[in-house]
Order: sequence, then structure tokens, then C-alpha cells
Amino acid sequence: MRRFLRPWWVVSHVLVLALIVVMLNLGFWQLRRLEERRDLNTLQAERTAEEAVVPGELVAAAAAGGVEVVEYRVVEVTGRYRAADEVAVRNRTFGGLPGVWLLTPLALAEGPAVVVNRGWVPQSGSDPAGRPPSPVPDGEVTVRGHVRLSQQRTGLGVADPARGRLASLARPDIDRYAAQLDYPVYPFYLQLTGQDPPPGDYPVMVALPAPGDGPHLGYAVQWFIFTAIAVVGYPLVLRQVSRRPDRPDRPDAL
Repeated sequence: MRRFLRPWWVVSHVLVLALIVVMLNLGFWQLRRLEERRDLNTLQAERTAEEAVVPGELVAAAAAGGVEVVEYRVVEVTGRYRAADEVAVRNRTFGGLPGVWLLTPLALAEGPAVVVNRGWVPQSGSDPAGRPPSPVPDGEVTVRGHVRLSQQRTGLGVADPARGRLASLARPDIDRYAAQLDYPVYPFYLQLTGQDPPPGDYPVMVALPAPGDGPHLGYAVQWFIFTAIAVVGYPLVLRQVSRRPDRPDRPDAL
């Protein structure tokens, strides 16, 4: 078996071994992602089942443990929408249709305003004139919704201009939104689940992500199958090659 100790074979052994290690790690990584997903599902179920609070009651918890500890909590509050400050969040789909989310600040009797995601409206292209009517209620309203976290740009995501007053955002970035308001807002937003008086046909309220395991288990199984193929298949290839005449002057053809 000295032929398998030649340089090109040593390189082949190392590459296959490295590939096996990588595929194994990818499989276990997907299992960890699955566990994280299940933990998130449990957390979401627990927090959405808690009694509704007002935003101010979440401030202390957010200050102590970070704003993440209040995500999905149910908030019910009464105030007045600031319709003039409404912005759209671009590239949001609903039922496969393109559209936008409408973020509208709700001014409270005291303390910061809270940004409310009133829901989705259809819109093709960048012209808001094509949207159906989605009026902001006049007067006092009572809203109920789930706390959602501000989103920041990651990777190659579209960047919103850092300055100026924007009519739309690439994502619900509350920090950027707050920069163009002349009053303070809470560092999260509410995903509307109920309103009194109720909204009309539009906007359509956006539901929380449905709980589920996602594709992680299937991906993990795939990576483990690929690993098994490499572990079993490579020795079989070596066995087949070993039966051929040895040609030291050139690499063996697989």
C-alpha cells in the first residue's frame, strides 16, 4: 500500500478527512440551531401568554437584562397616533404579494411614544400613491400588540441614509426612525394584534412568526448522510484503485 503514501494520495487523504470533519460540524451546527429554534418557540409561547402591560413596566427589565428580555411581551396602551410621522418599511410580503409595513408613533399621556407596526398594505414599486387607503384613526385609540425588537443592517443589507427625514425604511430600525422625530420613543416597536376602534380593510395586521422547527433537522440529516457516504465510499475507492496496476509515474485515476 505504499502507493497510497505518495504525495498526491496524501493530499487526497487530507482533503477527504477535512471534508468529513467539516460535514460533521455542519450537521451538529444544524442540530444546535434546531435546539435554539425550539428554545425560541418556548420563549415566545411563554411571553405571549403573560398578561398585558404598559410599555413603562418593561423599561426596568430592559435596562437590567437588555431589550431582548421583553421581546414578545404583550402591551396594551392608549394614546393618539402621530400620523404625520408615519413611515413605511419597504419590501414586505403578505400572501405572496409585495407591499410595505406602516410604522406609526403612538403618543401616550406621559413618557415616550411607542412605535406601532399597524400592519401591511400592498404596494408595487416605490410609489406610495398606489397603496389602498389605510387611514390613521383620529382621536384616542387603545392598541394591543407584541413587543418586537429594532432591526439593524447586517451583511450586505440595504443601508438607509444616516441623515435626513425618510418616508420609508429598509427595515424597522427604531434607532434610525427616532433620529428624525422631535420626541422620544421606546427602543422597540409593537406588532399590532388589536385596536379600538378597529382598523379598516387596510393595513392588515401582521402575525408573529409561526412556531416550528424549521429546516434544521432535515439539513442535519443531509450533512450526516454526506459524511457517511464519504466515510464508506472513500475506502471503497481506495480498494478499487489498489487492484489496478501500479503506475508510479502518474497519479491513479479514480
